[in-house]
Amino acid sequence: MKKILFLIIGVIITFFSCKETNKLNKAENILKNRIESYIKECNKNGVSGSVLVAQNEKVLFSGGFGLSNRNENLQITEETIFTTGSITKQFTATAILKLQEEGKLSVEDSISKFLVNVPLDKKNITIYQLLTHTSGIKANLENARDFHPIEKEEFLRKIFHSSLNFPPGSEHRYSNIGYSILAIIIEEITQLDYEEYLQQELFSKAKIKNTGYLLPKWDETKMAHAYKCQENRATHLEKWKSTSNLVSYHLKGNGGILSTPSDLYKWYIALKKNIIIGEKSFEDLVYPHVLVRKNGKNSYGYGWVISKSDRNTKKIAHNGFNGVFYAELIRLPEEKHTVIIYMTNQVRYDTKIIGKELEKLIFDKNYTAVVPKMNSTKYFSGEEPNENMEVINEFVSILLKTETEQTIESFIKTHIPDTGKHKRFKEYFLAMQEEFRNYKLVHTLEYEDDTYDILLESKKGVIEELTPCFDLKFDEQNQITAFGW
Repeated sequence: MKKILFLIIGVIITFFSCKETNKLNKAENILKNRIESYIKECNKNGVSGSVLVAQNEKVLFSGGFGLSNRNENLQITEETIFTTGSITKQFTATAILKLQEEGKLSVEDSISKFLVNVPLDKKNITIYQLLTHTSGIKANLENARDFHPIEKEEFLRKIFHSSLNFPPGSEHRYSNIGYSILAIIIEEITQLDYEEYLQQELFSKAKIKNTGYLLPKWDETKMAHAYKCQENRATHLEKWKSTSNLVSYHLKGNGGILSTPSDLYKWYIALKKNIIIGEKSFEDLVYPHVLVRKNGKNSYGYGWVISKSDRNTKKIAHNGFNGVFYAELIRLPEEKHTVIIYMTNQVRYDTKIIGKELEKLIFDKNYTAVVPKMNSTKYFSGEEPNENMEVINEFVSILLKTETEQTIESFIKTHIPDTGKHKRFKEYFLAMQEEFRNYKLVHTLEYEDDTYDILLESKKGVIEELTPCFDLKFDEQNQITAFGW
């Protein structure tokens, strides 16, 4: 009798277990379909990039869309390599915490313990302050460029001779330089190049092989070319090779590490399972150490921003942006350990939204995600424009000819009906004139959402671009109702 009873109970448990599994699988499939439909719409509208979405350590979607190399007609896949931008900072922070675990430093150590000739005003800056952007060191050196080589000694000399933004520890202000100093400290302690240390001690343990600067044996056909104003801006590898074939200290440690969404996900799993650093260090990595703004809601950990989601759950995230590439990694540990990773090789104001749009789509079944409009029409000088483009051409002509304030005011009165916006537009226009004096127009791009990009060439023959260089919205009477730069 007991055997029959146990058998019946077993059948009931199995029945309900299967029912719950089927319910879960159905929910997952619905979510997968929603994500796939959104990505297809993005692809149809000219967006290119790669996305990975996972919940409870299960990948729900992983794939690329658009082209990585338009000249070769190469599609973006889940193996396509992008730059992570400032997501690099959490790699640097993890390396620092690993060295702390090994007793080779403490985050409370001052930088003068590891660097020589530190001036008095910077002598007591701590590693903790560099990690949390509270050191007072400025964001970037003047005229610094990511791919311009600079010797370590010269880099430090310029930092040490520059003034601080504020007394160390008194405020939070984002500093790329601070994380490059951390990379130098890692090199001083380990006597290895920063990337060599990451590859040997971090990336190999996470079993990721498509992440780094120069050391991986890159398959260049898998590297995404950057596109801005529809022009090919090359790959990071091409830019490093065209200079010194070295990673500049303007970039090292603070940005520019190349990776894929799948590698970043493997990295996340390795951190979560304490394969790279211990549990206490991992907690320190994502602890809200300082407020980003006084009386604000967002905090900064070590290379991570900690905030609240729209659903009032914990959100751990960071993005990276260098003007042509954009990457974002979002973690929601209280909501099925959801991870969203998004990377793109063409940036406008709206292509940055995809990661956050995916988050909304995942947690609100009634939400219709916004699709960026990247398909555009190119207008060259002398071509017959539409009515909006006539206004744009007049705008550009006044801008590049550095016309008088009276001409600018006449344009504003003619084309902007809201007088409350006149002062702001004039300020914005004068700032653009200052930036682009003596430049020449190459072409103008008109997008489906009535926004415009201009591609400019300097008097030295160098192409400069703004994205969006201006965002002008028109009403049915061809009047400008909104603008931005």
